[in-house]
Amino acid sequence: MSVINSSDFSANSNPDSTFLLDHPAIGIPDHPLQYRAIGVIQGIYEPSQNALTKGIITTADNQIFHTVLLGKAIGAVKNHVDLDQVQNWVVYPHTIPDTDNIHFQIAGIYQPQTNIPDILPDNYFSIRGDIAYSSKYKEKVIVKINQGQSRQKPNYFKLELKGKIPNNQIRHFFTFSVCLEGKILRIKKYLDLGLIGFNYR
Repeated sequence: MSVINSSDFSANSNPDSTFLLDHPAIGIPDHPLQYRAIGVIQGIYEPSQNALTKGIITTADNQIFHTVLLGKAIGAVKNHVDLDQVQNWVVYPHTIPDTDNIHFQIAGIYQPQTNIPDILPDNYFSIRGDIAYSSKYKEKVIVKINQGQSRQKPNYFKLELKGKIPNNQIRHFFTFSVCLEGKILRIKKYLDLGLIGFNYR
């Protein structure tokens, strides 16, 4: 079975020529229905006094986000990163339940690659998942992102985006290019990959 890139699908997306879907700097998905929520933000990470793995990121516009440093990034941060300088942090975004506030998990440091001609926009995110809720009036979209199986049940979380998509897209799988604006993840471009076939939970 051949792997089909999402760019092979025909669907309507809102135009924004400065943002690419599934930007190559983030990595092209291995499968058209691959879930993910990953981005690169510019900021300073300040660990707490008690632990390197918990702290805050302050972005260039002075927005503060509670942040966790994942285990796979600890060695690089300890040995190679000047925490007094702005860095390009590779992060996983999550919405804090009952608050809609965003917090981040640091997975690593982004190093621009010279062999990728398209420049990664500032504070860019690739979000891929199925639609749980959308409202054009509220400019609100909630995406479910499956993290795999846990005890025979899907293990997923929900992420809130700001923007508009067509009506009646519940259970459709979307890929989004998103930008962090202040404390909002704003949709810049999207592609509807169609209705998903598994049971909706």
